[in-house]
Amino acid sequence: MTTPKIVTRRAALGAFATSVVAVGCGGAQEAGSKGAGGGGGSAGAGGSAGAGGSAGAGAGGSGGASSGGAGGGLAECKLTGPTPGCKVTDDNILGPFYKADAPFRTDITEGSVGTVLRVKGKIYGCDCETPLADAVVDIWQADDSGAYDNTGFVLRGRVKTDAEGRYEVRTIMPGLYLNGSTYRPRHVHYKVSHPDGAALTTQLYFEGDPWIPTDAFVKASLVRPLSESVGAGGAKEYDVSFDVVLG
Repeated sequence: MTTPKIVTRRAALGAFATSVVAVGCGGAQEAGSKGAGGGGGSAGAGGSAGAGGSAGAGAGGSGGASSGGAGGGLAECKLTGPTPGCKVTDDNILGPFYKADAPFRTDITEGSVGTVLRVKGKIYGCDCETPLADAVVDIWQADDSGAYDNTGFVLRGRVKTDAEGRYEVRTIMPGLYLNGSTYRPRHVHYKVSHPDGAALTTQLYFEGDPWIPTDAFVKASLVRPLSESVGAGGAKEYDVSFDVVLG
């Protein structure tokens, strides 16, 4: 696959003003301000081909549909903890731009200009096998120029998982924005919750993004490869798989 073009540091720095560091969840911080400029709106982080990896070790099993019953049920997790060998998905900072009550929808673009990105995956219980139906996946991100919509819900939305724990959202590749003197890697924010009470705040990052090594918040377990395809009219599009294990 052809590695997506990333804007150069010189071009990106010319397009941005210094952003404000804001306090995130649990004392962590993420930079940015309303309408923060992006890194030139390039197509996407340089990802490698292939389906995205799952969030936890051994998360490939399917099992029967469940909203939290025996085996991988979240109620059981509260008593026994995760199944040995199963890793609950790592959390990550909330950031300053979360807005509650985003609309339920599978396409959050609202006409946003950018390279199409389809984010999909499964939500599992703490055995890394039991899919969780009716989990709510709340997603938000910056636009192609690195700005968040803080007045409406562009590039924000929620979906519920189906009986097999699956979700899918159509969006665009998020842009870059300054975090102090460097750029935050391209990322998609997640808040995942389930009727049984489990919840997780995390972020999805893209393999090959050159800003990952300089970012203080990236966790290696949250980085996924991009799969490239050709869409309507020959336009480049990306898919990424991001499974989440709740515990």
